[in-house]
Amino acid sequence: MKHNTQLKIALGVASVHTETSMWRYKAPKGEQGTQIDLLIDRQDLCINICEMKFSIDEFVISKSYATELENKLKVFRSNTGTRKTIFLTMVTTYGVKSIKNYPGLIQQEVKMDALFK
Repeated sequence: MKHNTQLKIALGVASVHTETSMWRYKAPKGEQGTQIDLLIDRQDLCINICEMKFSIDEFVISKSYATELENKLKVFRSNTGTRKTIFLTMVTTYGVKSIKNYPGLIQQEVKMDALFK
């Protein structure tokens, strides 16, 4: 990722060794698959699952999208077997408007301007 260093600084983990990738689970018939835009696997036994969203205004999380995010976390954890702490992180152009409607779902958010410092 082009702005990996800036993203790590914004998340407060610049000094932690990380490996970044995307992740996808193609489910067999009858199951639900998912794709994770950016996965930051940290040496401190934490993983940031980053959801990247472009919007011309603050990004709004609907009830159905919140359910989709919860499913991503569930599918990732069950298919990787990780025991690391998982932080759902939103990376958006202007922030997340409805983050307070879903307490505990999103642990961190990074706005676009943090990537261009």
